[in-house]
Amino acid sequence: MRVTLKVSRFDPAKDRQPYLQEFVVEVGEKQTVLDALLHAWEVDPTLSFRRSCRSAICGSCAVSINGRPALACQTLVGSAVAEGGVITLEPLPHFRRLKDLVVDLEPFFASLQAVLPWVVTREDHDGLMDPEVARKLEGPATCILCGVCDAAIEVAGEVKPAALVKGLRLALDPRDALGAARLQLMKVPPEILRLFVRELTQKCPKGIKIAFGEGES
Repeated sequence: MRVTLKVSRFDPAKDRQPYLQEFVVEVGEKQTVLDALLHAWEVDPTLSFRRSCRSAICGSCAVSINGRPALACQTLVGSAVAEGGVITLEPLPHFRRLKDLVVDLEPFFASLQAVLPWVVTREDHDGLMDPEVARKLEGPATCILCGVCDAAIEVAGEVKPAALVKGLRLALDPRDALGAARLQLMKVPPEILRLFVRELTQKCPKGIKIAFGEGES
């Protein structure tokens, strides 16, 4: 099928404002938006974007697709194409744009430090974990740090969405000495955390579900 990609372009070395450039590409409905973007790059190699694994594992190709943050390698053309055969691609919102679809991820990774992103080992724990507890940790452990949740979910405070995922996952880990105290470290009210957890599953490309708040009214 013939698809028109409207790609947001911006080169800080020469552009005063971003603009949309159109690329008409031939791509199958079952191919991905990343495939279409690669066809556009073949037409204009100056087009800048990130990509790596093409398997929704690395998170590199996260962009805004028709106004919704998502992974380009996971999004099928058939589901993304809008009326008139158009797909609009922009950089992730809430991130500083470096060039075209490439954004600055350094502050994103730095924000993880706010939640001590590792297990603080309990001296009285033998390291073994109940299978049911382990299953609850599987969801948040699949976070690929793509930045989609930071771009798609507004959370007040210093701790951003991806860091919240990491912090909540560690707070649920029975091997961790900080445990529930991590919730105080994150300085996010419990009611806001519950809203975030409910919204996360719909926004996250991995569909992460966190067990925080289960059983509470």
